[in-house]
Amino acid sequence: MSGYLCAPNGARPEVAYERGCEWDPISFHWYRRERVEDPDNQELIRGFLEAGPWHRFYDAEGTVEVDPANRVLTTLWLTKREHVVHCMYTLRQTHLWLAKGFDPPFNYSHTIHCTSYLVNIILESPVPDMDKLTVHAVPYPSDWQVVSTLWLTKGMSS
Repeated sequence: MSGYLCAPNGARPEVAYERGCEWDPISFHWYRRERVEDPDNQELIRGFLEAGPWHRFYDAEGTVEVDPANRVLTTLWLTKREHVVHCMYTLRQTHLWLAKGFDPPFNYSHTIHCTSYLVNIILESPVPDMDKLTVHAVPYPSDWQVVSTLWLTKGMSS
């Protein structure tokens, strides 16, 4: 099976489990079990959960809390803090899954959303020394890190 979701949001857990899916608490999506249970992905999930506890709500006023065990979700409200941490971990998860040869957990528009959201949050309350020179960037290192030579085996040229 290819694609982003193993089962749609709102699917009953027993149906999702029968399809070989597992719940991802970072994204509130059902993904293929082997991707969610991958040890590196489990490390990301632990980091995300430890950054909580997270409280999600059915209403924008935060009066009706979603049961943390609820897997039949189609919509919910969360805090700005959780949204920031979610974006950080989904960007890491996307990179991890691509590096492992998995379909990415999110589409490109979600990456655009999260990177824009993170920058907007930073610029909303910038640190006092935002324009101070602090990073020595080396754009062309003499020894490039080789991430994958997959392109060599597919007959692609650089």
